[in-house]
Amino acid sequence: MGTHPLGTGTSSPARITSTLDSRVLAGKGKIVPSRQWADEPWPLIEPPSRTRRTGHPAQHIANEVAHTHNAMLRGLNALYLQAPFIQSPVDVADFCFLVHVWAAWVRDYHGHKEGVMIPKFEDALGLERGGLRVASTFTGGEGEGEDEGEGEGKWMGDEKGKGKEKKREGEGEGEGGEYKPEGNIPALLQNILNYTATTHANPPSYSPSTLQSLLSSLASSLVPHLHNQIPLLQQMQDLCLTLDSPPSSTSHSSSTTTTQSSSQRSTTTPSSPSPSLSLPSPKPPTAPAKSTLLTKTHLATTTSFSASLDPFTALPMIVRLRDITYDGRTHDGGVWPRLSVPALHAIADRLSPKHAGSWRFLPCDVWGRPRELEFLGEEGEEGGEA
Repeated sequence: MGTHPLGTGTSSPARITSTLDSRVLAGKGKIVPSRQWADEPWPLIEPPSRTRRTGHPAQHIANEVAHTHNAMLRGLNALYLQAPFIQSPVDVADFCFLVHVWAAWVRDYHGHKEGVMIPKFEDALGLERGGLRVASTFTGGEGEGEDEGEGEGKWMGDEKGKGKEKKREGEGEGEGGEYKPEGNIPALLQNILNYTATTHANPPSYSPSTLQSLLSSLASSLVPHLHNQIPLLQQMQDLCLTLDSPPSSTSHSSSTTTTQSSSQRSTTTPSSPSPSLSLPSPKPPTAPAKSTLLTKTHLATTTSFSASLDPFTALPMIVRLRDITYDGRTHDGGVWPRLSVPALHAIADRLSPKHAGSWRFLPCDVWGRPRELEFLGEEGEEGGEA
């Protein structure tokens, strides 16, 4: 790939204290020192299963998507934090390869979710294109439950979230006002892909400040998008209850009265022959419940996307972006993704060695256990240009 026009840079996130400080790293048996970790500077999403049971398909879907989004956020944080401390050509090549794989995964998943998964959810619910997002504006789907000072404004440079609606009004609109839910996220990801492809081939050209600027520009759009989509998916439960509800009793009684009246008129007509045998009219086939259609749709779309992943790049990365100490604390049990022990051994022993140098920058081991970021420098140390 050739050179690219850099995206507009934004100010770096503030340095904050890591929530990993009080954790005991598995296999090390000690409390980690006060250092940043991959749950910052951009905050993770609290999966719905942390506070409620995900019995309804809509809640289960939102929970699974939240885990995927958190993996993306851990990747974004880990890459941003370590970028200033990557110096040797070998480290630069491995690091840029990882950034490229991460950006490609986010791009492909984002395109699949916006272009396939959500439209199929709308089909299952009987909504028109864009109907799910329209419904969220009436049910409080996006930003629901956010306190003042949190939510979208937090990442848009507005600490109290003022002007939130104004920011959303034109966000993601294409020519002629056509709504494009992905906004500028694909273009920002493409900037990162272009830069890392060029730098991987020429490590001495690596610029930490350039890469951090690209990641920060992406985060300004990606982070609120990832957070806001969870309540949007959760509100599908209310839509299922509304769309699956039977006709009102008033309508039913009116229909019954009309049928009886028609029957009485036919019996009083002299020319109407009396039927010798009364057969029950066939019942129309019952349509599947919306919740059932959502479950089937989610399974089909996630299966098709998983089958498209490169087993030697995406899989070794994704399993090391899950944190079982966070994703695993659920009401209904289970850790995303739900992989068997043999599957994890296969990823560790057969799929990971090919690009092993790149996985050392990731925040967890193959089992999903958190570990310190290897390239972080000492407290107060500043990374320089390679």
